[in-house]
Amino acid sequence: MSTDALEPAAVVMSYLLIIIALWISATRTLKLMVRLYQAQSLALTVVVLLTAFERGRSLLALGLVAILPLMLAVIVPPLLARATLDATTRRPTGPGTAMSLLGKLRAGRRRVLKEAELTWLQHGGSRLPVSLSGPIDMFLIATALLAGYRLVPLAVAVARHTTGAVTSSLAVSIALLLQGLFTMINKNDIISQIIGLLVVDQGLFLAAVRVAPKPLAETFVISLFLYVLVTLTILLWVLPGLHRASSSIEIAGNAELKG
Repeated sequence: MSTDALEPAAVVMSYLLIIIALWISATRTLKLMVRLYQAQSLALTVVVLLTAFERGRSLLALGLVAILPLMLAVIVPPLLARATLDATTRRPTGPGTAMSLLGKLRAGRRRVLKEAELTWLQHGGSRLPVSLSGPIDMFLIATALLAGYRLVPLAVAVARHTTGAVTSSLAVSIALLLQGLFTMINKNDIISQIIGLLVVDQGLFLAAVRVAPKPLAETFVISLFLYVLVTLTILLWVLPGLHRASSSIEIAGNAELKG
């Protein structure tokens, strides 16, 4: 693939991120949502790598940055599985209780995922019916496209240059941001809301890589690493602790904590 063809290819892959985000919002099972998030992270990795090979880009820097979405595609599903098992496993009281759960978690990543997937098949529903959430999704995407093309002239005044690819990438970034926020608002369970938050991360990451001016790109990427670190902290410690207290991944089940 020639250098001139890399930019259009990256733009096409960016639009694929919107399609996957729309699918994540529309699906009714957590199992499919997790799989789609993995696919979206892999697509974002491809976008970053294509961008790294574009003319005038830093190959080494962006190549290293591509590790982040690839890493999230690998580690997020087991973290979500762990949080789900902590939430839904009813542990009896007794001296062997802690060891039984520990043994279950040590049984292997695949077994943990399979157990979590049984729960994921029963969750992932939306507050709004498809007939209403679908049009809202499309409205958000249209709003993002309009905002992207409206905001680029402001960027021209600051950076004194832009391209159609920058315009498209900005529109995609805003669309992912809005889609992620809508997923967080519309879904009934906390795991789905975490996936919505991760979709927001994807939009911010895309903006840092393809839209941010070069002097600010490094600052944006570092800030994004810290933001993702906060998200992973929620997955590793906060969410499992909350679920152990409520024994539920549904929003309604966490309205009043038992203790």
